[in-house]
Amino acid sequence: MVLSLLLMASGVDAQKIDGRLTELVSQSVTRRAQGLSPLDAKGVNSELSVRFNADGSIKSLSAVATLKEGAQCPTEQLRQMGIQVRYVLGDMVALRIPADQLQRLEQVEEFSYVKADEIKQLANDEARKHTGVEQVNTDADAQTMGLPQAYTGKGVVLGIVDAGIDYNHAAFCNADGTTRVMRVVEYDEDLDELIEYYPEDIKQLDTDYRETSHGSHTTATAGGSELGNNMQGMAPETDLVLVGIGKRMSDANIVEGIRRVFDYADQVKKPAVVNISIGGIVGLHDGSDTMAKGIAQLTENGTKPGRAVVVSACNSASAWQSIVKTLPNTTDQLKTVLGASGFTKDYSSEYREMYYLYASDYQDFTATLAMIDLTSGKVVDMKDQLTNANGQKVNPADIKLTGYNVKTLKGTDAKVYFISFKRAKVYVDNVSYRFAIFVKAGHANQTINMICSGDENKEPCFDAPVGTLFYDFPGNGWTKGNGDMACGTSVCNDAVISAGAYITRTQWNNYLDQACSYSESALTGALPSVGEICDFSSYCVDDNGKPRPTLIAPGKGLISAANNYNTLYFKQSDPGVVSETIANVYKRSLCTNIPKFDRPNWYYVTQGTSMSAPVTSGVVALWMQANPQLTALQIMDIMKETCDNDEWTTDVSKIPSHNKVQAGFGKLNCLKGLKKILGTNAISVAGSDGDRHATPATMYSVDAPVYNTMGQQVDKSHKGLVIYKGKKYLQK
Repeated sequence: MVLSLLLMASGVDAQKIDGRLTELVSQSVTRRAQGLSPLDAKGVNSELSVRFNADGSIKSLSAVATLKEGAQCPTEQLRQMGIQVRYVLGDMVALRIPADQLQRLEQVEEFSYVKADEIKQLANDEARKHTGVEQVNTDADAQTMGLPQAYTGKGVVLGIVDAGIDYNHAAFCNADGTTRVMRVVEYDEDLDELIEYYPEDIKQLDTDYRETSHGSHTTATAGGSELGNNMQGMAPETDLVLVGIGKRMSDANIVEGIRRVFDYADQVKKPAVVNISIGGIVGLHDGSDTMAKGIAQLTENGTKPGRAVVVSACNSASAWQSIVKTLPNTTDQLKTVLGASGFTKDYSSEYREMYYLYASDYQDFTATLAMIDLTSGKVVDMKDQLTNANGQKVNPADIKLTGYNVKTLKGTDAKVYFISFKRAKVYVDNVSYRFAIFVKAGHANQTINMICSGDENKEPCFDAPVGTLFYDFPGNGWTKGNGDMACGTSVCNDAVISAGAYITRTQWNNYLDQACSYSESALTGALPSVGEICDFSSYCVDDNGKPRPTLIAPGKGLISAANNYNTLYFKQSDPGVVSETIANVYKRSLCTNIPKFDRPNWYYVTQGTSMSAPVTSGVVALWMQANPQLTALQIMDIMKETCDNDEWTTDVSKIPSHNKVQAGFGKLNCLKGLKKILGTNAISVAGSDGDRHATPATMYSVDAPVYNTMGQQVDKSHKGLVIYKGKKYLQK
């Protein structure tokens, strides 16, 4: 009957049913009629959502129908056909369709089109595709691309310093369930130090922090295992060293964590890359940040072979968190409203705000904190307007702009002004009042940098409000913030590889199979587009005149491992079981559970340069597999030469900030980088006469590179099995 329906439908000029579905049903029926093997269910389900019976026949197909304008879903009619309506979302109707009822949808007048339910690959499949990683992770793909073998990070140490790491997630295990985690280094709050755990102890651990899944996500993004479900990370065969510092994410602990990773790499004599998806934007942008200096030391200013650190650029470009302005003379004023102080007493969240001001020449200037009335622009008396959560008056002396000196990277003094207060502890009685800062230069043509830490505000950090009834702030010389200096202080060092973010996914299904998507950008007002730089992706030209970040990588819409012990999602008493009180925002982000190794293994979607950094770290691990001697500086040179640039990185009208600095060198390309490493870093043996000689002459041309069986480039005197031009040779 199905075959006859298909033949009848083939004569229809304009089918409303997706041809992929009709062809699929046709093939299934034909194979059964001819006694052939059934369709490859796994292969089909890598592209389309189809349920199969035990005998290989199609049980049902999943599809999404589009309603005609003004039409209502004919739920009862469909039910009588045996077709299930899963949900209706606007003009979209999600359907489950028995194979023998597919063609009856041609007669449903309310539908204009029935589209196959495509599989949107979970976790880092999109990131791997956009960076070229999926073209190098298997032997077949790698050889098709002209590479000698697959690159999976084998023989490379991947370190993650983070919070919320579920140490025994399946993404961190081998195929037989044994752990790939060679060391866990965890902060012990009682001892106030980092404690090391070895593989035999790791099964007894749970997590370093129960209020986030951040570290699980970054670890699996960079180096998650191949589980046969398209959820692997960039480098699925790296040796993992996980540093959980969730209870104390201080610079000191971060640097110590990096050092512990490198110590392990020294012991096993392997190259290592460390991912740091932690940072802050407040401070001098000259490389004097503690983490930046620590990284520079641990990598010998980026020149130490086989040692590199990747750091996220931060996520502050879209919250108007900085001002960079040159004052022509000492009488002009830089005036801005502190929008981050704009809240009312029902504001539920607590954030500590930090405002940091300094001049690009590090010299002194004048800065004053005041309170203004938004209706008139006039300064008002602060003391009668401030209260705490209990309605008690707050002493204005507790909220003041203080000037002091800090040391630059070169050891000289820099004058900075600083204010910090906890928003939920300080209220303004009249919501039309805000804090404001007034600045005068210390000398002519002095450039002032102003930075705010608060990236979860309902208003711009620095504002010049428009649309007020009686006062025109922009017209009276007030300045609104932008993202020009809202970049992480720890990336402002030439030893640090820094990652901004671009978009590779805008839609996904959550664990309830509900369709979810990102909303409009607060900065641009437009819906996000695949390929576009993330509006939040931080950037700057630092105090040394160097643009940051190094590059951009996938960082929005990445689905990766969750922490089973994260109490925001799961029950405290039953890890991995979704809480009955899970908030809607977490319902949207929680995606899927993969039962494996006698436990649930959850995945969730999130965004940030925290995600683009581990994508970059994983790619660096693949490059280090090809050449274990790469330095951080060499890696950045390779990135400069091989990053992709397109309309999203070169057309300033399509860059959210309208500033090309936000794009770095461009979009990370793993495959191009590998080809650069393998094709130009040939090693030959230098003889005593100073000339280069191939060894032996019958096998090697002078400039052809040679690899060991792990895909690492070796000297041509290397003994044993080697790979030359994609073929294996026994070198005696």
